[in-house]
Amino acid sequence: MNAMLRSRLTAIVVALAAVLMAVCLPTVARAADLRRPDNSRYLVYTVDGKALRLGVIAQDDDTDYYCIETGSLASYQIDEVREIASTDDARRLAWLIDHYRGGTDQLTYAAIAVLAHDHYDLNQALWAPHRESIVRTHAGILERADALWREAAAHASSGAKITQRYAQGLRQGVVEAIVTNAAGSPIAGVPYTVMLDGPARFQNGKNSISGVSGAQAIAHSWQATGAGEVTASISYDRPTLEHIVSGQDFVRFGGMKQVRGSAISFTVRKDFTPSLDTRVSAKIVDAGQSVVDEVTSGVRGADSHWPQGLKLAATGWYFDKLSPGALNEGASVQPGESAAAFLKRLAQAGHKPSAYGAASFTGPGQMVKVKATTKPGGSEAYKAPAAGGFGTWVWAFERGTLSEQAREYVLADAVMPFLEVAETNAHRARLSVRSSVTEHSASVGSELSDTITVSGFPDDHGSFAGSKAFGFGPDRAHVQVSVWWSGDANDAANDEQYRPSTADVPKEDEHHRRIGTWNYAAANGTFRIGAGVPDAHGKPVNIRGEAHGWYVFVWQFAGDDRVMPAASAYDDAWERTRVEEFAHPKAPVITTQVDHDKVKVNEPFRDVARVVGDVKEGSYVEFGAYEAVAKRVKPGANAKLLDGDRVKLNHTSGDQKVPSSQVRSAKPGFVYWKATVFSPKGDVLATHELGAEGEVVEVVEDSKPTQPAPNQPNPSPGPGNPAPDKPAADRPAALAKTGSSVVAFAGVGIVAALVALLMVAAIRRRM
Repeated sequence: MNAMLRSRLTAIVVALAAVLMAVCLPTVARAADLRRPDNSRYLVYTVDGKALRLGVIAQDDDTDYYCIETGSLASYQIDEVREIASTDDARRLAWLIDHYRGGTDQLTYAAIAVLAHDHYDLNQALWAPHRESIVRTHAGILERADALWREAAAHASSGAKITQRYAQGLRQGVVEAIVTNAAGSPIAGVPYTVMLDGPARFQNGKNSISGVSGAQAIAHSWQATGAGEVTASISYDRPTLEHIVSGQDFVRFGGMKQVRGSAISFTVRKDFTPSLDTRVSAKIVDAGQSVVDEVTSGVRGADSHWPQGLKLAATGWYFDKLSPGALNEGASVQPGESAAAFLKRLAQAGHKPSAYGAASFTGPGQMVKVKATTKPGGSEAYKAPAAGGFGTWVWAFERGTLSEQAREYVLADAVMPFLEVAETNAHRARLSVRSSVTEHSASVGSELSDTITVSGFPDDHGSFAGSKAFGFGPDRAHVQVSVWWSGDANDAANDEQYRPSTADVPKEDEHHRRIGTWNYAAANGTFRIGAGVPDAHGKPVNIRGEAHGWYVFVWQFAGDDRVMPAASAYDDAWERTRVEEFAHPKAPVITTQVDHDKVKVNEPFRDVARVVGDVKEGSYVEFGAYEAVAKRVKPGANAKLLDGDRVKLNHTSGDQKVPSSQVRSAKPGFVYWKATVFSPKGDVLATHELGAEGEVVEVVEDSKPTQPAPNQPNPSPGPGNPAPDKPAADRPAALAKTGSSVVAFAGVGIVAALVALLMVAAIRRRM
């Protein structure tokens, strides 16, 4: 009985022991840190007649435990936890343990167990026979293990990298994040975080942004907040594997650990430096012409980029009347110098703007043609001055005048230098020429001469040798005076047919011949042509009317880069002498006398001319009076109070007096008169020099009464003094015109970072 009882008890104990068998050996129950899984988590195999489990051997609330110590008892108590080095094998096994936790496929669990033993069993020699038994017992388990291993290779995160590309200059761009397996292929579903270290932010306004990887790179836009170097780095979740020291050692999924991936550095810049490339449309501009500049926008520096669509307004200042010496006074903008400070510095050097310009741009490479105006922002076009000189532009983007948005990108004024070659042009001065032959009628053999008064040349004309740097030619040293004859050499009666009637000189033929051409200084002053007076080369010039006909003096300047071309007209009545075969015995002579030598401001006065000699019906006296000038100012180049005031002469009287219209001067000074007798066809018959005695009236501001000029009777109409066409006081002054005709050959000028700060924490996933 006792033996039977003992036998039964022994059998029960053996059976219980078999139930408690673990994969490797029977387990010993102790205080439990872990729990045993149900039978859905493993398969059973036998070794030496013992039934052993293959699969999940233990569990806790977070993960499954797999045996890696064949032959040891499972105690279900954790004595120590060790992190296994992150190798591809470790990451794959960790990923499999985590990924398939909670499944129901026993073969999958058993296959994972095989992989754990294969790679991490502490006693490979003891594991080998167990493995053979498993393969015999469970068909397909190795194939399943191989498939799982390949699957883990494709999905276990092993690295992460980022790339960067610019989207808008150095101001905006994109970083692309990708998480890869050991083979470098992209993996989807892995959390990551990208960090920016430097003056840039992602779109969330922070320097970090998190996401989940995809099968392709994930793009994150950034924007610069300043200028400098930015380092972008990436961290990602990587599975870890832990070694559990126990009665029987295990491996388990240790959670996801965030680790650093690759990093890259790149340069960013939010601001930019705009620039202007400018050039005058015409290097040579004649007096009275507009000044046009071609302004092209740009950026300075390879790292400078114009924000798309950002509008910037530029301001231009034009400086004129610069002397040749000023061409050597170019000025560059000092570092940090504003446009206002630069202009002030130029002003201290004597350079102040005379005209202005403005242009707006929304990007680089845009060109605007700007016409200079007399006022900033004005509409009245600036005209090149008659006095000539050189001109140059200075352009700037002034930060203070830009929009608030633009000031975020433009941190300082962008100012162009003073006297850049491409921005400098020459203004050609306009000449004024007043001339008259000494005698308007003469007989054959008479000495002929001309007096020419020239103004408008720069005072230093003739001294400028040109500038290769700026592309300006030298001054032309001389003007030319030619004398032309026209008529019928065979019949004086036909000379009238060849009266000069065109502005341009004729072609030479039997009735038109150039007598000679002489050089004179291209300068201001009064020049006597003929009468033995030397020319520019010191040679005396004598001109004689050797044949009856018309003799015409033609003054001409071909022009240079500082002075406009000019010439007197061939048909200018003041510049021709009628030479007849015999002297005219009763040629008219004119003497003149103003009615008052001195008058008060705004007090009326007039001139009176006495003409003695024969005149033809239709002849007339033409009066002119120049505006008051100071005592030492040479008259004749200023405007007129009276011009073209004609009074008919009585052709039946050989001695007659005619008055001019009355004039008044609104300012003090000296008023110069001139009276000329003209034939019905406009030939000058008699005249006098400007400033002749009796032909100057002093205008004063005091209140002293004025007296008639001595011996000057008031003329009254009569047989010898015919009444004017209309009362003299009522005749309006004609429109002003120049004393002698000058043809100007005008030269035409050929006319621009951001991203939400996310919490960076090591995430330990236990699904």
